Amino acid sequence: MSAPVAVIDIGSNSIKVLVARRRPDGVVEQLHNKTLDCRISAGTSASSPRLSEDGMARGLDAILELLALAAPFSPARIQLVATSAVRDAANGDEFRARVLAATGHPVRLLSGDEEANLIGLGLTCDPALAHLRDFYVFDLGGGSLECLTFRDRRIAQA
Repeated sequence: MSAPVAVIDIGSNSIKVLVARRRPDGVVEQLHNKTLDCRISAGTSASSPRLSEDGMARGLDAILELLALAAPFSPARIQLVATSAVRDAANGDEFRARVLAATGHPVRLLSGDEEANLIGLGLTCDPALAHLRDFYVFDLGGGSLECLTFRDRRIAQA
């Protein structure tokens, strides 16, 4: 059994943690997951996207809570990733710096393509979806929409 890893996904509306490990048969086993609604992008506008002080505080509080929930699993690695809210915000780097200062963990900004491909990878690792071969996925978030086409369980278009 591989050592557990934890991923914290910082989205526009919610922040999630997944703690998982790979079993000897290659299947990814979920050990824990939790989603917190914190709406870090609340109040931002398309013309001048900026995270508010309240939004950044809610986001940081959520990240700290999720790190504490992951800690008992002793993850060998912890990865924080951020999507469109932080990527598009004029002060996204300021938020990332605050998270690093408070947690010691850098926040990796995902491009739109990376976000779509990681969504696809996650779906094809889910044992509950193993029976699906050709399918479409539309993931509507608070600041982006990913559209994926799968053929024989591989991303054909994203």
